[in-house]
Amino acid sequence: MKTTKFYLNACMLFIVLIFCASCEDELDKYPTIAYAPCEDTNVTVDINIISDFECQANIELPGVEAVRNPAEIQINKSKFVGKYIDGTGAWDALIIDYGAPIDLSTYNTFKLKVKTVIEGTLIVKLEGGTSIPFEKTATVTGDNGWTEYSFDFSDQFNQNHNKLVLFFNAGVDTGGTDVYYIDDLKYESSVDPCVGVAPDLSIVSDFDCQMNQDIPEVEKVATPNKNDINSSKFSGKYIDEVGAWDAVIIDFGAPIDLSLNNVLNIKVFAPVAGILKAKLEGGTSGGIEVDAQITNTGVWEEYTFDFSSQATENHQKIVLFFNAGVDTDGTEVYFMDDLKFTELSDPCIGVATDLSVINDFNCQQNSTIPGFIPNEIVANPDLNAANPSDAVLEVTDNGTDAWDALVLDYGGVIDLTTKNYLRIKILSTRAVPLLAKLEGGSSGAKEVWGDITTTDAWTEYIFDFSDQAAENHQKVVFFFNGGQTDGTASDIYYIDDIRFSEFDPCFGVSIDTSIANDFECQQNYDVVCCIETVIIDNPDVSGINTSNSVLEVTDNGTDAWDALVLDFGAVIDLSVKNQLKIKILSTGTVPLLAKLEGGSSTPAEVWGNIDTANVWTEYTFDFSGQAAENHQKIVFFFNGGETNGTATDIYYIDDIEWQ
Repeated sequence: MKTTKFYLNACMLFIVLIFCASCEDELDKYPTIAYAPCEDTNVTVDINIISDFECQANIELPGVEAVRNPAEIQINKSKFVGKYIDGTGAWDALIIDYGAPIDLSTYNTFKLKVKTVIEGTLIVKLEGGTSIPFEKTATVTGDNGWTEYSFDFSDQFNQNHNKLVLFFNAGVDTGGTDVYYIDDLKYESSVDPCVGVAPDLSIVSDFDCQMNQDIPEVEKVATPNKNDINSSKFSGKYIDEVGAWDAVIIDFGAPIDLSLNNVLNIKVFAPVAGILKAKLEGGTSGGIEVDAQITNTGVWEEYTFDFSSQATENHQKIVLFFNAGVDTDGTEVYFMDDLKFTELSDPCIGVATDLSVINDFNCQQNSTIPGFIPNEIVANPDLNAANPSDAVLEVTDNGTDAWDALVLDYGGVIDLTTKNYLRIKILSTRAVPLLAKLEGGSSGAKEVWGDITTTDAWTEYIFDFSDQAAENHQKVVFFFNGGQTDGTASDIYYIDDIRFSEFDPCFGVSIDTSIANDFECQQNYDVVCCIETVIIDNPDVSGINTSNSVLEVTDNGTDAWDALVLDFGAVIDLSVKNQLKIKILSTGTVPLLAKLEGGSSTPAEVWGNIDTANVWTEYTFDFSGQAAENHQKIVFFFNGGETNGTATDIYYIDDIEWQ
């Protein structure tokens, strides 16, 4: 059987050889099938296609060779594609130079197909024109299959770029042999995200889908420096012209509906600090202005302007003055976004009642003011860190009447059991006597005298009523310029935040920045690293340290260099005070290293020793040699350089200061 099979196979091979030899001339008439990249002689050029390496090879791509598609499958069945070999450098690129601005007005989503075995980052960048370069990234999978990548450049619709640059495996040095097959490089129109979005006429303009009012002199651009406050795609660009009162004028052409939404909001990215003035005008009502102070520059901030008083008024224009009243050189660029009117919100919603507050004229109005001297809740005339409240009480006192009074009626017994120190913030133009009085309950009235000592600045005053802890009072009474008649009939005082609190040992203590931290009233610089600490009651109130509070430090004595770090956040002034002192209570004697670092100068170290156990001792480190240097941190190494301790060595420290 095997012999017969072999014989038949041999015969078939002989027949095939004879046939092929006899028709060799005929085979020349049927050559291998070949393709031309484009056999269509009537192609209409699509300028939005950069190249498909066939009939729409509209722009020459340097360094890219048109080759047969190595895989006519999946999403790419083209006969021809481009072959690009990435160079050895980390930033070798395929540069497509248009030689003129790329029109991104409508077709602004760039797409291409890629086939490669190289996984990495693909950066596509627009550059080469008068606009700031702009780039997008994508991760190339490297699975050796065709994948299409898309890059949305719609926010560059009005920018000027001449080049499209592709970085394959961006930022990575290669051997110069990485092959990328590319195809169908083109621009498509972006999907309009605003399709189906209903107009919201409370929005003046968000420069995206709600551009309900024309804003002259403001150009729609890609939003720069996005942050949590403003992450939208587009915003408005405004160049403040020369002059103190150049303005953005938004004319509605009809009365603005302020009946419900009457708080103007605007997000601003400002180049300089100054006043942003918002004004309503142009109708039958008189113009009205509200100011906001721009303090943070180079970052998006939102500002609000309360026009709730204009709910029934007639205005047709919003006028915005950036850096109002300041002459400029005409080059300051502002960006704005999300101009809209919103409803005035109640800031007190969700605020729990605190009955220790008699009245703050905002959310804690826990008392009534039953007549007597004239008073009115008004906007804070000097809103600052000393008193950031929006609303305060304006009191008009008859300074010729020695005993006219402001009465606040609590309407019930004031709880003085633990909180019995009366506090009040006052802004006054005069330094005068001030009498505080408790009355109106079953207990006898109690008076405490004080003085308004500071003028033209918000100042808090305290009256000690701790001896009334068990008494019954329902009213707080103030006599401004008490007992005197040397004022006018209309002396003005602004007051705020009338409340009872517990005794504050730090009240009235002036900040002394030469004290880094005493863990009581002078906690001027924080412990930021790196070992466990907690402020506790002084475990040994004696000797040189009778402070109530100290810092307990838990040091890992098996770690030679774990450290306690205090960060000043700025250069430490060592010009005069450069002797570092620290009080320590330790159970053992160990080395102690003090170090200055964190600035532009070379770190400086001074070694010392904790040489006394079980008693508060002050140690001094001489840093006079660093008087002119730049340091921002103090660092202590307890048992520095040693590993002979335990993992929980305890040290108590206090009064870290410069002398």
